[in-house]
Amino acid sequence: MNTSKRSKIWRLICIMLVIAIISSLTACYGNTSRLTEKPNGSVAAREGYKLTTDCIGRKVEVPASPQRIAALDSFAGEAMVMIGAGDKMIAAPNGVKTDLLLQRIYPNMQKVGVPMAGAAINAETLMALQPDLIFIKEAMYLTEGERAKLDKLGVPYLVVGYDSMEEQINALHMIGESIGSSAAEKAAAINQYYRQVIAQAKEIQKQIPEKDRFRVYHAINEIVRTDGAKTLGNDWISSVGAIDISAGGQLKFYENDYFASMEQIYQWDPDIIICNEADTVVYLMEDSKWQGLRAVREDRVYNIPVGATRWGQRGSLETFFAILWLGTTIYPEQYKDVDLKKEVLDFYNHILGLKIDDHTYELILSGNGIRNKSSGEKEK
Repeated sequence: MNTSKRSKIWRLICIMLVIAIISSLTACYGNTSRLTEKPNGSVAAREGYKLTTDCIGRKVEVPASPQRIAALDSFAGEAMVMIGAGDKMIAAPNGVKTDLLLQRIYPNMQKVGVPMAGAAINAETLMALQPDLIFIKEAMYLTEGERAKLDKLGVPYLVVGYDSMEEQINALHMIGESIGSSAAEKAAAINQYYRQVIAQAKEIQKQIPEKDRFRVYHAINEIVRTDGAKTLGNDWISSVGAIDISAGGQLKFYENDYFASMEQIYQWDPDIIICNEADTVVYLMEDSKWQGLRAVREDRVYNIPVGATRWGQRGSLETFFAILWLGTTIYPEQYKDVDLKKEVLDFYNHILGLKIDDHTYELILSGNGIRNKSSGEKEK
C-alpha cells in the first residue's frame, strides 16, 4: 500500500473517531444527540420523551412518563413524596428516609435504595435499580468525578439547585413537570401557597422599621456553619424582616458551605440565634464559652421546627413554614393575624393528606422527634 493511500485511510479513521467522540459527549451532556431539529431551528424530543430544562439550564430529553426515578438529592426526594410521586422513587439519600411524616405519606420509604455514600455515587448499585430518570444536586454535577460516572450510565439526569426562594420554586416546578400528571399539579399547588406566604411576609415586613429589625444568626448543623449572602437561608430570613448578620460578613467557603469563626460571632453578637439541630441549641445554652452572647443571655436561641422536612434548610421544601415560624416567633405583634398551627395543619391535611394531632404538632415545633437520627445523615 503506498503512502498516499495509508494517509487517506488514517485521515478517515481520525475523522470517524472525532465523530464518535463528539456524539458520545453530546449524548452525555443532556442527551442532545437524540433531539430532532425543526425547520425553525427549535428542537423536539423523540416520541415517548419530552424536553425538560433543569436548574442550570441544560435541556434534557427525559421519558414522557418516568416510572423509576433515582432522587440523589434531598430536596428532590422530599419533593417527590410530597407531590405524590413516592411510588416512582427507587433511590434517595438516607436523610430523606428518616423523616417520620414522609414515611407516613409513603409507607414503602424504607424499601427505597441508597446508591451513594455521602456525596459519592455507587454506579453499580444505582444501575442495578434500573432508573429511567435521575435527579442530582448541583454540587454533585460540579464534581468532575461524579459527573463522569453519571455521563457513562446513559440515563438522563436533571440537576437540582437553587440559591433563593424563587429558584427553589422553579426547582419544584421542574421536578413536577418532569414527572408529569398529578405530580405536576400538586407541585403547582405547593408553589402557589409558597408565593402567597412570600407576598404576605413582604407586606408584613413593611410594618417593621429598620431600627426595630432583629439581627439573626443562623447556625446550620454546627454553630460556625452559616449563611452566605447568596443563599436560600439569607433570602427567607430577610423576607421576614430580620437581618441575617452572617450574610454580610467575611466567611470561609469550604465544600459548598459557609463558615464563621467564634470571634466573628461574638463581634456580631446577634439578637437571636436559630439552629437546625436541637443538640446545637443545648451546646450554645450550656457551654460556658458561649455565655457572653446576648442571644444566649436573653434566652433567644431557637431550634428550627422539623415537619415533613427541616423548615428553611437548604434541602427543605417547607421554606414557607420557616418564614411563618420565624415571623410569629420574633415579631408576634406584626404576625398576630397568622395562625401558624392552622397553616401547618391545613397544608398537611389538604395538600399532603396527613392529619396532624396536637402531640405531633408539638414535636414538629420542637424540631426534635420527627426524624430517626440513628439511621440517617444530617441534612445541611
